[in-house]
Amino acid sequence: MGSHITTPRLALLSGITAATLLAACAKAPASAPPPPAPAPEAPVAPATAADGLSPVFHEAFAKADARARAITYWMQCVATVARLRAGGTFGAAASAPKALYCERTSDGLPVGGVYDIDSSYRTVRRLSVVRLDGARAKYTDALDTARLARGAKLAREVSKLVTPVWTRKAHPFSVVPIVVNDTVEAWVMPRPSKARSFVTGGDVGYAAGADGAPVVLEDRTATWTQLTLPATGALTIYSSVKDVAAVADLVTARYQHDLAREVTVSTPAATSTLVAGLDSTTGARVVWKHTPRK
Repeated sequence: MGSHITTPRLALLSGITAATLLAACAKAPASAPPPPAPAPEAPVAPATAADGLSPVFHEAFAKADARARAITYWMQCVATVARLRAGGTFGAAASAPKALYCERTSDGLPVGGVYDIDSSYRTVRRLSVVRLDGARAKYTDALDTARLARGAKLAREVSKLVTPVWTRKAHPFSVVPIVVNDTVEAWVMPRPSKARSFVTGGDVGYAAGADGAPVVLEDRTATWTQLTLPATGALTIYSSVKDVAAVADLVTARYQHDLAREVTVSTPAATSTLVAGLDSTTGARVVWKHTPRK
């Protein structure tokens, strides 16, 4: 998705067990591009904004977009690692570990692999990782397996929590673990139930509480709306959120932009369009252009 996707601290796109993958996660389309080049740092909202929008708006947008970049990267990375596993990169597919792992290293290198984890989600075993920036060379440096386990456990608990309700509503979803400011989060991302469609809103974010149980950060399930995706041309996503667009809407925007579409996200506060440019903070080759709505 371009170098803008995420950072080491914002992209613990870590393992989902086989059960979670089967229950909650769809494979990305075959047309999905390979994992992007590194993005060293998360976006920092400007102290002042030439576009006339407040610093509060920019801070909130930057945080939501950082989550969106991390989630979009996960969607690409998991699909890539699943194909590598099926192709024998981590040994015979029948015996290779089933949990999938994606992360960026401290220097921004995209890596991915497979692993096993015990039933208590505390001990990671048989972790096998390759670089995703070239010839899939084996990656042997130390990785934070404790953080990986925390993300996998939270994703499992969230999946168990939401599966009955979302299944009853016939709303497909994926549970995506990320890290924001050293806090492990898991986001329930809605997926369309029909081809050539997309979903606006509907996302739910969770963090782990003191007792380890999922605690809601954002809940936009009531805004779930499935729309027809135009076959070609520019795409405008009308978000149900008053000011900063829903994380799910920003994910759709970034995913579709990487498929060479012009994409705009609109809220009552502003329209935001992805345009070519260089973000000096993240190294991204696309930036958001915001226009206040009168």
